Amino acid sequence: MDGRFVRADGETIRRRRQELFWTQEQLAEKAGLRKRTIERAEAGEHLQSHTIRAIAQALGLSPAEVTLPGRSSTPGGARASPDPEAAGALKALTASRPPTLPVSVTSFIGRTRELAEVKQRLSATRLLTLTGPGGCGKTRLALQAATDLADKFVDGVWFVELSTLSDPRLVPYLVATALGVREEPNRPLAVTLVDALHPRRLLLVLDSCEHLIAACAEFSHTLLHGCPQLRILATRREVLGVAGELAWRVPPLASPDPQRLLSIEDLVQYEAVQLFVERARTALLTFTLTNRNASVVAQVCYRLDGIPLAIELAAARVKVLAVEQIAARLDDRFHLLTGGGRMVLPRQQTLQAAMDWSYDLLSEPERRLWHRLSVFAGGWTLEAAEAVCAGVGFDVADVLDRLTSLVDKSLVNVEAPDGEARYRLLETIRQYGLKKLERSGQAAVVRRQHLQWFVGLAERAEAELTGPDQGIWLERLETEYDNLWAVLEWSQTEAQGAEAGLRLAAALWRFWLVHGHLREGRRWLEAVLAGSRVAWVAARAKALYGAGALAEDQGD
Repeated sequence: MDGRFVRADGETIRRRRQELFWTQEQLAEKAGLRKRTIERAEAGEHLQSHTIRAIAQALGLSPAEVTLPGRSSTPGGARASPDPEAAGALKALTASRPPTLPVSVTSFIGRTRELAEVKQRLSATRLLTLTGPGGCGKTRLALQAATDLADKFVDGVWFVELSTLSDPRLVPYLVATALGVREEPNRPLAVTLVDALHPRRLLLVLDSCEHLIAACAEFSHTLLHGCPQLRILATRREVLGVAGELAWRVPPLASPDPQRLLSIEDLVQYEAVQLFVERARTALLTFTLTNRNASVVAQVCYRLDGIPLAIELAAARVKVLAVEQIAARLDDRFHLLTGGGRMVLPRQQTLQAAMDWSYDLLSEPERRLWHRLSVFAGGWTLEAAEAVCAGVGFDVADVLDRLTSLVDKSLVNVEAPDGEARYRLLETIRQYGLKKLERSGQAAVVRRQHLQWFVGLAERAEAELTGPDQGIWLERLETEYDNLWAVLEWSQTEAQGAEAGLRLAAALWRFWLVHGHLREGRRWLEAVLAGSRVAWVAARAKALYGAGALAEDQGD
């Protein structure tokens, strides 16, 4: 078992676990690993040799008994062993000097500007952390940057995958294994690593650090202070919080606006479209971008927020679905976007798994806020979040701190174009949160609070639309139009929202008139009036007046 990657004997591991009457969770705990790693082992996937050793140790077997015959991915040699305190989790870690970076089997698409910026920033700092939501391409961008910079590091670039590790004490041993550094008796391994790396000029890539943040932060701090020529490139959902760290958020791929009519030549300039077409051709050699499907491909890329993982999973479906069918099923994207390669990490095999990975690492209050924020369509302000999200188990005073945490963890985007911060969830992240909200039993309460907030906003705006601040309030209503639309739709499906929906539409008629949304305004006014009661006199009168004003402007 001297290779870095070997194939697990899934049947033997499963049979032995069942003989011991253990669940996968229990085996994971005894081996110091994550449950997903045990699932991969029992599926017969290739795992790093130290992971196989940990599983074998926990089961009371030898590594050879839980490994299938076959060639490992690297020839072996050097050994690093954990200290006695960690010995229960891992008996030994082995590694040689493997290929310093894993070789990608698919092409790297686009990211020219981002790649140049990452390399420039890495030349200016010794710790660069690439942040972003799951599936946004942090690992792939880090690997490409490291590959491009390999010639600048005479002692190599080294990649350490941390996602399968659950015991934070084992971070130094995993790094030592990758680098071929031997542990010395009665001496902390971190000190040995510092001595070994002190004279060396190398780049260390630490991938998927989010679940081991404290251990990775402390370890990175130790190495950087003791090794003056070492640089670290980390990937995770949030920053490590180490002095001197520079964070860089990985953006989505550039996607076309599906409302614009673009030629095929213009569409293929967008990186998201390039990725879809490239991966679709991998799945179906005959796939081509045509005048018939081009606009639908643009729609798919846009609705998937330019998230590379989501786009790749969607493109793989062209084997069995037309692009039009893929687009039609995106409202249920978490069932549609499955089927990633068997050899990739579990969190990269489905869109659901990528979101689950982020969700599982949150505290309960952070999860609760994510659920509730998902009712917002098109974004929100802090004031709106405090009004809508506070409630059972969640105080107004908690909203800002938890919202800040979700921003730090790359789940919420924030912009402040006009002096007021505005927040937004990518649509994929929002849909995941909505599903969780529905299961929480709080959906009706939160939606009512969402409705009440925007009815209040519209009624405040109504009084200002004939005054000197008309332009400001028209712009504010335009900014919130996705939320206003969502509230009107919900009011039509819930009996308790009918009166509030009538009040909202009645307050918006002048906005529709001034902005020229005449047909849309009349449709909504007619809909809310049809579902209204005679007893709602004031709101009905205002809605009828507004409907008449819009009809008159249309010449009816």
